[in-house]
Amino acid sequence: MKIVIRAGGSGTRLWPASRENNPKQFQALIGKKTFVRDTVDRVKPLLKNNGDLFISVNQKMAGRLKKEISELPVKNIILEPTGRNTGPAMCLESCFLARRFGEDAIVASLPSDDYISDAVSFRAMLREAEKFLEKNSGYIVTPGARPTYPDAGYSYIKIGEKLAGDKETKIFKVADWVEKPDVHHCKKLIQSRKYFYHTGMYIWELKTVLDLFRKFQPEMYEVCSLVAEGRRVGDYEKLPKISVETAITNRAPKIAVAISEKFVWSDLGKWQIIAEMLSKDAKGNVTKGKNILIDTKNSLVYGPENKLVATIGLDGIVIVLTEDALLVCPKDRAGEVKKIVEELGERGLKKYL
Repeated sequence: MKIVIRAGGSGTRLWPASRENNPKQFQALIGKKTFVRDTVDRVKPLLKNNGDLFISVNQKMAGRLKKEISELPVKNIILEPTGRNTGPAMCLESCFLARRFGEDAIVASLPSDDYISDAVSFRAMLREAEKFLEKNSGYIVTPGARPTYPDAGYSYIKIGEKLAGDKETKIFKVADWVEKPDVHHCKKLIQSRKYFYHTGMYIWELKTVLDLFRKFQPEMYEVCSLVAEGRRVGDYEKLPKISVETAITNRAPKIAVAISEKFVWSDLGKWQIIAEMLSKDAKGNVTKGKNILIDTKNSLVYGPENKLVATIGLDGIVIVLTEDALLVCPKDRAGEVKKIVEELGERGLKKYL
């Protein structure tokens, strides 16, 4: 199995800490390791050698990636000409790998910014998915995670008929796929215990995914196949900014979900999630940097060591301070931070992006 780690995003929901020139995957926001380093270390036991590991990244961050993951062969860096969301990115990575290994290769395509509690169970899931694909050509497998709370920012997958599995990991046919329902609907899905978080990870044969791109996104496939050869690179930015789900997987006829009850997962893409990953004080506050908190509870105060943040009388507030920007918002609206980034772009304030 070949593994691709997708590290090309800019992490707009974690602004102002995550920027185009310093995206979240290259930062150690919740521990000592950067997200991309942590992801590489998590999957390394699955690799025969470093030649089986690939990382996709945008042009700006290629040099940073080489320093961060020095063991990665330079020829295994997949350069995205510009950010176009996961649809074009995963089409490009698949074309790139098919040129190297042929379309029979099995590939796991993984985000670079996930929290996974049990790396051993996670690797077991990927191995079980690989075994399933070796016997069931044409399927796409995506790991699912048991929901821990109703998050309207996630998509949800319903398990159907059991297809395969061992004692720990079970593989089911996907019976339903609900894209980012409202919180009320999320609660109903979770109560059924039949729905799981969609993690955005995929394991597939290259032929399967490329056939889907050829069928549903022929122009995208044509452009990406040429870009993978180093040709018509400028055409990549003309491709639509769409997710891989919109592009192909929501229309795939054979899609399965791998489930392990030991697998606990979070997308480290929102300040609420970052707050949950860090230790809290007696009043439920999460802090980083120099701060004074008076009569403050259930809040996140995140700043540098060389600047002081002081609060009085706050409850459920997110404060993120950097050298040149300050974010203040209710914790339950921190998922809307992307709107600020969009507004900055519209106003031409590129220095803050």
